[in-house]
Amino acid sequence: MRTNTSISMDAGKNISIFSKRIFAAFLLMSAGLGLPNLANASLVDLKWDEHGRFQHRGKIKAGGILEVCGKLSAGLKIDWQYQSAKPLDFNIHFHEGKKVTLPVKYLARDTAAEQFEAKQSQDYCWMWSNKSKEAISVDLSLSQVQK
Repeated sequence: MRTNTSISMDAGKNISIFSKRIFAAFLLMSAGLGLPNLANASLVDLKWDEHGRFQHRGKIKAGGILEVCGKLSAGLKIDWQYQSAKPLDFNIHFHEGKKVTLPVKYLARDTAAEQFEAKQSQDYCWMWSNKSKEAISVDLSLSQVQK
């Protein structure tokens, strides 16, 4: 199931980008959207190769999250896909002022593939949460769509 969600960040006025991400993760968790223990959070910077591609393979600790975040320009289209060894909750989100918006959200999926278009210039994050009691591997592939 895919849904769109927004969450307010009223208390997060003067904090760094990293702190905003942690604060937003806390808000998502407290809103019941399924984020586990933040002590097990991993953050990866989205860095494109010379062909406009990005790949990441990693493990998400039991009760942990993985975020891959980077700046996207408005109108940029990204073909993306991931596979994981077991189902994970997944979303693509961004922070805008006092709220966190999730244009893409899936619950308990071990694979997904779509095209995502950035509606505005923002830092966007692909994020997985592992609610299980064991580490789960995930493979991500992103590719900028050439005009």
